[in-house]
Amino acid sequence: MAGRQIGIAAADGGMFGIWLALPENGAGPGPGIVMLHEIFGVTGWIRETAEMFASHGYCVAAPDMFWRLEPGFEGDFRDAEQTARGRSYKAALDHETGLSDIAAVIAHLKSLPQCNGKIGVTGFCTGGTMAYLTAARLGPDAASCYYGTQIHEFLEEGRNIECPSIFHMGLKDDRVPEGLSDTARAAWDGNPNTTIHTYDAGHAFAHTERDDYYLPDAAKLAHARTFELFDGLK
Repeated sequence: MAGRQIGIAAADGGMFGIWLALPENGAGPGPGIVMLHEIFGVTGWIRETAEMFASHGYCVAAPDMFWRLEPGFEGDFRDAEQTARGRSYKAALDHETGLSDIAAVIAHLKSLPQCNGKIGVTGFCTGGTMAYLTAARLGPDAASCYYGTQIHEFLEEGRNIECPSIFHMGLKDDRVPEGLSDTARAAWDGNPNTTIHTYDAGHAFAHTERDDYYLPDAAKLAHARTFELFDGLK
């Protein structure tokens, strides 16, 4: 199995890149999954994670959300300057145009013969926030959001989610307000489509390259819950 880089058209003009990872030949049509990256762009880790998700029978597309700011940006979390650039791109990201790009990715996935027409969305960090907004505004079939760093800025939108959506939050995440899981539960009370899972973990606990954050047991459990959710789209 090998992914590949392709380009698709943005609604407002221009082309942007996506990393496309498809399931093995003969697996039959499967759900399309939009995978949204951290502040570091579509890095090797995102590509590897897309391949791992594709091995479960999903058609995975990881778009470059920062292409209007720096096309193809791949930051190294070990480099302070690149980390600062990634954070500046997060701050500059226009959520409306970002969602327009995600809508274009969804349309592309649905056009593929390997896709059964069902769409899930997932993301990490900044991508977790964008996955949340996608669930609230674009109506995918399922969403799995990993430690979104700006969810608290859009809490009221959780009431609009109409698809099964799960949230993976570290209880020791220093990139979000303390007690976010409790705050979100209260804000979304009465919406049966949202489920929050908490982990005894900090930020980026699913990132296998982050020796400072990665927790294998928490990552394995979060992924198992995600696969169970997305398998329901098969």
